[in-house]
Amino acid sequence: MHYVLGDFNDKNVYPQLKEVLQKVDKDHSTHGNYFFYLATAPDYFGSIVENLAEAGLMREENHHWRRVIVEKPFGRDLESAKALNKQLLKFAEEKQIYRIDHYLVKETVQNILVLRFANSLFEPLFNQHYIDHVQITVAEEEGVGTRAGYYEQAGALRDMVQNHILQLITLVGMEPPRSLDPDVVRDEKLDVIRSLRPLTDLAADSHVVRAQYAPGFELGAPVRGYTEEDGVDPRSRTETFVALKVFIDNWRWAGVP
Repeated sequence: MHYVLGDFNDKNVYPQLKEVLQKVDKDHSTHGNYFFYLATAPDYFGSIVENLAEAGLMREENHHWRRVIVEKPFGRDLESAKALNKQLLKFAEEKQIYRIDHYLVKETVQNILVLRFANSLFEPLFNQHYIDHVQITVAEEEGVGTRAGYYEQAGALRDMVQNHILQLITLVGMEPPRSLDPDVVRDEKLDVIRSLRPLTDLAADSHVVRAQYAPGFELGAPVRGYTEEDGVDPRSRTETFVALKVFIDNWRWAGVP
């Protein structure tokens, strides 16, 4: 293990990082293959990749590869996500960027496709003729803890629904992919998202519930309400609970909530 100390925005740090990596290459024959996992606040994603590129650390040559991994949140809304994507693509090719949703490494999540498509009992039944409705529940035992600063900005909708739960919807709802090639699986998941019925004004009133947890009990032990947590505004209207009824408007799931 090696450690390079410096500020993300200090361009002088990146040549130091490059020097250390080149030494590791020489000592351990790693052939110049690097991936950079950005475990940072999302505000830094673009500038870090820009500085890596300026130091030559995103350049692929002599058959080696360079990758950068970014976790959610990827922007705050559609506009900022597009801006971040555009910024990253200035300094890295699409194949070099991994936008990761850590929920997908959960074992149960990874088993969904096997359960659906490799199980001869379930595979013929996953459609509108045999399924009345689908419920996807993400129940957390832990409270906000020390994440009040983040959670006040995000809320349950941004924190869970538009990433983790949407991924689960696509895995449960997608058509069988012709292969497990990443682009093939991504395209089938994208078809599900494109088939989601938009939540218009009236549907938002009748199909969406946003709420906030008050004081209560967890496994018999008393727990504080959200507005009593450290760092939370007592007048906060940030949602800590959200429920949506959605519809996938395609043949397989027509009419199934």
